[in-house]
Amino acid sequence: MRTTSLVLSLFLAACATRKPAADALPLVVDQQLRTAVVASLKELGPKVEAAVWLSRPMQPAAWEYNSDADMPVASAIKAAYLVELFAEFPGDLDAPLPDAAEVLDNEKHPAIAHFKPEQRTLANQALRSASVRRLGEAMITGKGIDNATYNIAANLVTAHFGGPEWLQVRLLARDPSWQGLKVRRYMLADRTANGDNTATAAALAAVHGMLANSAVPGVDARAITAAREVLKRPDDAVGRHVFAKDGALDSWPVTRVEAGWHETANGPIVHVVMLQQSQGSGSASEAGARLGKAAKSIEQLLLNGVR
Repeated sequence: MRTTSLVLSLFLAACATRKPAADALPLVVDQQLRTAVVASLKELGPKVEAAVWLSRPMQPAAWEYNSDADMPVASAIKAAYLVELFAEFPGDLDAPLPDAAEVLDNEKHPAIAHFKPEQRTLANQALRSASVRRLGEAMITGKGIDNATYNIAANLVTAHFGGPEWLQVRLLARDPSWQGLKVRRYMLADRTANGDNTATAAALAAVHGMLANSAVPGVDARAITAAREVLKRPDDAVGRHVFAKDGALDSWPVTRVEAGWHETANGPIVHVVMLQQSQGSGSASEAGARLGKAAKSIEQLLLNGVR
């Protein structure tokens, strides 16, 4: 259990170590791009809600749409979890998470109780002795594991910090710009029992913006470097370095999130696209496929339309 003194120390560290944004040329967002993005959003219909953010790291939005709205965040919130995990063990990233085995051995623990026995078995095999670094990679990329294990990895991190409410306390203490992050449940637990995990586009942009600047308040440089390595993706079609964490849920409200940053010659571009649909005439999976395609299309509009 985390104490209020720990939270206070995190807050004071954030206030003391927050750095200004790195120098970068301002983004130029013309009316043509704004019009194109809004048109794409309107094409999705009245049942789809959206939030969008575009900026240089830790600078005011060059363009935003509904960026202070609380939206279901799915696995995109794991980028913030990753920061907290690596911040806890900056010099011991290759050691196992101390209490992972204890959680995995307790089938009634809320971090894993809602998974099937066979899913818990696979997760136990993959994560029981996993290093902190590998646990972070597993919950962010899902590399080499199934979807249940991908989410259980995040739940082990949540459990380590005392559960959803205490992990949220840590996130809110990290920096005032993270206030839009809300942790209410373990991954894949009932979305209605305690409420969904949500975020604002502005808060997700702050998480990625700090990482893009390699400056997160109160976090050791080794942890930041390791987190950036986990978030690294293949370069895009024009050779820009890509760092990202997406999110998807195919139950109502269906959710798709694309968030991260691209590194360009003029400085990093931070982007967030959040879409949700509460109801639809077809299945949730059909709606998810539609929203997923739309989110990626809007992301490309944003990234290719600025200079």
